[in-house]
Amino acid sequence: MVVKINVSISEELLARIDQAAREARSSRSALLSRAVEHFLEELAEKKKREAQIQAVKDIDRVREMYGPWDGTAEVLKWRDLH
Repeated sequence: MVVKINVSISEELLARIDQAAREARSSRSALLSRAVEHFLEELAEKKKREAQIQAVKDIDRVREMYGPWDGTAEVLKWRDLH
């Protein structure tokens, strides 16, 4: 389903949008839709990167609290116990 919306923008920005649409051989609506989709994808990627950075900080905090951890040694210890 396609809906129409009203958006207020400056005349200068509208001229730039129209120029870009002409250069892309696209409609104004198609150009704006693609631009917004691109922006939303970038925003989602930014949020994902921020979550990854926070996860690394959390891991570092746990390492500071409990010291280094040798995963291989833990697996070998578990294997030897079973």
